Amino acid sequence: MKRLLYAAVLLMAVSCGLTEVGEPVRRPGGGVWTGPGVNVGKDDPDKTVCYVTLMSYADGYDWRPDWEKGSVRCSLVVLADGIPMMKVPVGDEYETSSDPDMHRIIGGHLYTDFSTSSETVVKKDGRLLFRYPGREVICGFIVDSSDVYTLGHSRDGGGFTYRRNGEILLQRTTGRSFARLYRDKGDICFAFSEPVVSASDTIERYYHVRNGNVSQEALREDVKRVWDILAIDGSVVYVADVVGVAHPVVCNGLSMHALSMPQASWMASCRLLASSGNIYVEGIVAKAGKPLTAGIWTDYDSFHAFPSGMALASVCVSEGSVCCVLNSSTSWQNGQIYQNGRTAAMPMNYVSMGSRTAVMADGILTIGLSSRTGGKPQLWKDGLVQTLDYNGYICSVTTNKDQDSQETVLD
Repeated sequence: MKRLLYAAVLLMAVSCGLTEVGEPVRRPGGGVWTGPGVNVGKDDPDKTVCYVTLMSYADGYDWRPDWEKGSVRCSLVVLADGIPMMKVPVGDEYETSSDPDMHRIIGGHLYTDFSTSSETVVKKDGRLLFRYPGREVICGFIVDSSDVYTLGHSRDGGGFTYRRNGEILLQRTTGRSFARLYRDKGDICFAFSEPVVSASDTIERYYHVRNGNVSQEALREDVKRVWDILAIDGSVVYVADVVGVAHPVVCNGLSMHALSMPQASWMASCRLLASSGNIYVEGIVAKAGKPLTAGIWTDYDSFHAFPSGMALASVCVSEGSVCCVLNSSTSWQNGQIYQNGRTAAMPMNYVSMGSRTAVMADGILTIGLSSRTGGKPQLWKDGLVQTLDYNGYICSVTTNKDQDSQETVLD
């Protein structure tokens, strides 16, 4: 539910809420409602449609501690360009979760995942697609025509599983995936590491998977540790610690670039990002006797450190922009919005929930914000704020462009 960089601070846990969505038309099937938003963009395939998902409760329920999570009346609401599109009941009996990162909008449809005591359940628009044995955290999700590909981590142990429509394509009971399922040049890709035990030592080996074909990567003998792996325009790029270099390096084919780091600091965690062929790195930097510092490299020599007490909640790299949403760890300090080297203050006592709350749409940065104090959620659009009339919080803000896959960034 939290991004990689949430390790820097502890944010309050929240859950969900609902008010009625205008006058939608009720359809048969488990209490799912649809409204006029389902038609937005259908007549113009080039139109950019902005989707907002939010959890909404009946007025008067305090969704912040959410003492009745799983049993209290709650709905997952989908808006298309602000117009009600869908409302799906949430709770254990509906096998639909209030976790912000356990649903996504892809191709104009709502896909959810849910863990029972023994199974993982995947639904489309509130109706069952498939279920399979085992409880998994879904960290990657791709829709390819009528097929759904998922990358999941076991909730009850180690390893990962890559599936198509719930059927296992590739599985490891040890090791870890890099928690990202994505397309590169039309191919479905992900990466993982696996320990290899010898008589004297245990080493990590690193692999990249493209359309189910596994290849070993980071074969340089001087590689000590790989932080992340990502294919970009057909090339496998990774960031690693190597022998003889003080700071982590980004390796892209035969080229190797060291990341600039603050003096006397070391990397605590990092993750590759890419857009239009450009490579970025988000990370946490540690320094003896100092708080952890989150930041982003917009190029190898340029590290933008975020202020102390700020946790990186959501990142958007699109349309030539680098945008970061930073939650404050205190109630007396505003969060921040970083965009291409400039910062703006978030409304006081508002935070970003989940890991997909920022999007660039036709040059406009839109961010979904939720209240720490139980107020109504807000959409921040290039500095202008719009309040949404729901008792709950925003889970995601996405568009219909590049909508065949979505990932959830895990700690």
